[in-house]
Amino acid sequence: MSSEGGEFEPRSGPEVVDHFSNVKRAASIVGDLRAALRQEGFDKDESFLLVQAYWASELGALD
Repeated sequence: MSSEGGEFEPRSGPEVVDHFSNVKRAASIVGDLRAALRQEGFDKDESFLLVQAYWASELGALD
């Protein structure tokens, strides 16, 4: 934990991954995509289906 001279060394261990920030980023991208589809004239149901297909492809469900 400490070295000679009383200085602290950083702990070695697994890197902390913030899964919530990844989910927040993905939700933001999906929201932006849906908003853009609505601006292009797609209705609520059409934009939902297109976003759903996009999400499935990102998760590898369509491979």
